Parts: sequence; structure tokens; C-alpha cells
Amino acid sequence: MANPEHLKILKQGVKVWNKWRKKKPDIKPDLSGADLKWANFFDRELREANLSGADLTGAQFLRASLSEANLCDSALGGAYLSGVKLRGANLFKAYLGGAELSWANLQRANLENAILQCCLLVETNLGEARLTGAMLYGTARDN
Repeated sequence: MANPEHLKILKQGVKVWNKWRKKKPDIKPDLSGADLKWANFFDRELREANLSGADLTGAQFLRASLSEANLCDSALGGAYLSGVKLRGANLFKAYLGGAELSWANLQRANLENAILQCCLLVETNLGEARLTGAMLYGTARDN
């Protein structure tokens, strides 16, 4: 379950969130199971958010905007990322086991050394994505 304080800070916007992350670099944000579908509106999107090392296990991101976000070493196991904009996002060493990524835009995303086991990638845009060392076993691209 997400830490309510972390969720409250994130809802204040990316500028506030990233400033807090700079002040508290040792804290591992816990946003597990959070409903983050609100992040698909221009005034509330998570573009360029520093979510590195965050626990986003089971979080709901339906059509949210996370373009150019830093998700290095984040835990996104079982997250619902259908239709999410992750264009240019940094997912280096991220764990995405069992995540739903159908219709997501991962164009030019860094997925190096990421684990995408058993993910659903129907109509997912991986154009120019960096996949060196990524583990894609058990991943489905079609129904």
C-alpha cells in the first residue's frame, strides 16, 4: 500500500516531487498499489518525474503521461501501464514482471537490463527503444 505522505507530495506536481527527491535522496518512495490514472492530464502529468528506485508495484497508470521520467531501478511488477506514454523514459534495471503495457508508447525509452517477464505488449510501441540486456521471456505481443 502506498505511503500517503509520498502520494500527497506527488499529487502536488512534478516540480514539488523532484525538489523533495533532491532533498531526501535516501528515501525509497512507496507508491505501491496507488491509483495514478489522474496523471494523464497536462496539468497533472508525471513527465520528467524522478521515480527512480520507487516501489510502484501494482500501481494503476491507465493512459498516464510519464514521458522522459526517471524510473531507473523502480519496481513496476504487476503495474497497469496500458496506453501510458513512456516516450524517452529511463527504465534502466526496472522490474516490470507481469506488467500490462499494451498500447503503451515506449519509443526511445531506455529498457537496458530491465526485466519484462510475462508482460503483455499488444500494440506497444518499442521503436528505437534500447533493450540491451533486457529480459523479455514469457512476454506476449498478441492475444
